[in-house]
Amino acid sequence: MSRPIQRAEDTILGLESGFASLRSNPEFTGPAESVAEHESYDHLALVYENADDQFETAIPFMAAGLERGERCLYIADENEIEDVTAALRTAGVDVESALESGALTMHTATDSYLRNGTFDPDDMIAFLSDAIEEANDEFDGLRITGEMTWVLGDDPSIESLVEYESKLNTLLPETNGIALCQYNRERFSPEIIRDIIKTHPHLVYDRTVCQNFYYTPPEEFFGPDQPARETDRMIGTLVDRTEARVELQSHREHLQRQNEITGDPDRSFEEKLQQVFELGCDRFDLELGAVARVDTDEDWFEVEYVSDEHPHFEPGVELPLSETYCAAATEIKAANSVSNPVAEGYDDSHVYAEFDIRAYLGTYLEVEGGPDRTFFFVTSDQREDGFSEEERTFQHLLGQWVTYELEREQRERNEQALYEIAANTEWSFEEKTQRLFELGCDRFGLELGVLARIDPTNDSLEVEAVSGEHEHLRPGAQAPLSETYCRLTVDDEEIADVTAPADQGFEGTIAYDEFGIETYLGTRIELEGSLDRTFFFVSSESRDRPFSDAEETFHHLMGQWMKYELEREQRERALEASNERLEQFAYAASHDLQEPLRMVTSYLQLIEQRNGDALDADGEEFLEFATDGANRMRSMIDGLLEYSRVETQGDPLEPIKLDDVLEHVLEDLQIRIEEHDAEITVEELPRVLGDASQLRQVFQNLLSNAITYSGDEPPRVRVDARRRGQEWEISVRDEGIGIAPEDQDRVFTVFDRLHSLEEYEGTGIGLALCQRIVERHGGDIRVDSEPGEGSTFTLTLPVPDR
Repeated sequence: MSRPIQRAEDTILGLESGFASLRSNPEFTGPAESVAEHESYDHLALVYENADDQFETAIPFMAAGLERGERCLYIADENEIEDVTAALRTAGVDVESALESGALTMHTATDSYLRNGTFDPDDMIAFLSDAIEEANDEFDGLRITGEMTWVLGDDPSIESLVEYESKLNTLLPETNGIALCQYNRERFSPEIIRDIIKTHPHLVYDRTVCQNFYYTPPEEFFGPDQPARETDRMIGTLVDRTEARVELQSHREHLQRQNEITGDPDRSFEEKLQQVFELGCDRFDLELGAVARVDTDEDWFEVEYVSDEHPHFEPGVELPLSETYCAAATEIKAANSVSNPVAEGYDDSHVYAEFDIRAYLGTYLEVEGGPDRTFFFVTSDQREDGFSEEERTFQHLLGQWVTYELEREQRERNEQALYEIAANTEWSFEEKTQRLFELGCDRFGLELGVLARIDPTNDSLEVEAVSGEHEHLRPGAQAPLSETYCRLTVDDEEIADVTAPADQGFEGTIAYDEFGIETYLGTRIELEGSLDRTFFFVSSESRDRPFSDAEETFHHLMGQWMKYELEREQRERALEASNERLEQFAYAASHDLQEPLRMVTSYLQLIEQRNGDALDADGEEFLEFATDGANRMRSMIDGLLEYSRVETQGDPLEPIKLDDVLEHVLEDLQIRIEEHDAEITVEELPRVLGDASQLRQVFQNLLSNAITYSGDEPPRVRVDARRRGQEWEISVRDEGIGIAPEDQDRVFTVFDRLHSLEEYEGTGIGLALCQRIVERHGGDIRVDSEPGEGSTFTLTLPVPDR
């Protein structure tokens, strides 16, 4: 007899391991389950109709055994041995090596089933017992398959064959072996095929591994009660099949209802979840559905959603996780159930003793980017039967949808938070960066966010900003780039992660040995005209799963924003430097021009004083033109000087009352207002954030222009305001000559005049000065006008915080 098997469970031959290769092929279907009242899963019948069907099962069956390190014994009869070995070669088996090592042995019916000239069941069982024992000495079991067409001769009788099958069913469960008997349906009579079906607990037919409801143990097959037992079995099979069809129909209906609920685009997640709760309660015959946040490390459980009112389960209720049935699901991180709390060791738990919960079906949800959850159904009624595999499967499917929705909501919240950070105009780059660090640490479950400058050419990394305190990673800290995980973003991919530093070749590096970094997610930011950056998150805690595509995508979005902000800050610094140089140039130019202009004016005055009487009419006119031109030049230089000093010579912005500003402007313009019979109406104006002196210049220019360009009618001007978000819109409307649409942008250009000096005086710098002042205040100015219909100048100014 064979020696006792002392092997790991996954190496013992049986239905599961014997047909793993077939079930891995999508063309093969069928469960690998036991048949009631029978313990042998190691003896199967293959019923086929042609050679292709035969080899599609038999050859993979043998090849899988050789790959697993088993001895494979093939008995050929219908096919020649050469045909079988050729098929094995086609399947990728090294037949010569297998034969030479003894892993593959080939036999005929003559030297196996009929080795003593006739078939004897006991003799064949002895042959196989010796083969199994010999195989177990050197190999991981024996895999047998035999072609049974030899039975079609004069010997044996069907009774002898069934006797052999019965003894084989007894032999195989006690040894590390499995047998597949091959029957050609085209050559065996229907009566024999029927008997074969009845005497095998499992069959393979048409690429399907079948659980045999018609199986009859041989001792019953030949017993006196065989007709009665067969009748009972047939009736039982009919009932089982009917119940299975009813269960399948119910399962399909529930699946269809689940698809209808989850696919509804017009309902929110909360509305869908309530309907899923109702569906689950109906499917499992339980009272309440719920979702809870859980933390296995902290032994924490908090109810998040419930399907109905309950005296104990309501959103916000917290318990130790170990005091709930959800511990059953979190321990295996899958679907699990409790149907007999006392027998299963939950009689002293809080939910049993205090909440009076008597049955539970739940599943663990590992939620990316947020706390993990359990999704479960409970009842206070005792449940007589346990939960079926179909119920667990359906619960698992419902849980997958809940996981998807929770992760989708989490992604949307993170993306919205990222947008709000990026769009905030009141935060500085440094403030936005810190908030981005906080968002990333929360999203990825890591400890620290870092921004660093990198120079691959000089193998250097310098920390620029961090989200918190760290012994080594702090602003200004430097390290060789090659000694950090950031080198991956330079050498390999734009985005890189490290979750197993030792396995990824970082043992001996500063980042691993000195900094103690166990987990890293980072990206490289390439910049023009500046050192590149690396933007990354790290943790001293190891991570038990790799970063997902969704996490890497979100990190990429964060990196894109960081790139945009860095480039914008770089452009602003360059613009500030350019503006500063321009202001210095304008100031120097205007200042230096004053001296020769004073000289020209002085000499013109001397000519007039000394030679005024000697000049004729033309000379006096020429002198007047020169003096007037010098004065206009002085006004233009003064305007240019004032324009260049808007940024550098202005007062700090502070809350001011525009009513007070307009009052002073109207006082200054009082003589002009009276001379032109002007009517200026000022509505109540708000407090704004501004520089009173500069805003006084703005309104003086606007009101002066309104008076100057009023046309033939007395000037009529109206000043009012309206609020728009965090800005005030201040409008100055007149009824003057207006501005053509094509000229409305030109009015804000320095020295660009729309009228000749003979028509209207001025330097052409007033509105350009207004625009520069308003822009310094963070606002803008525009004009809306039609010729002959008047003009409306509108400027925006910020609302003060206080």
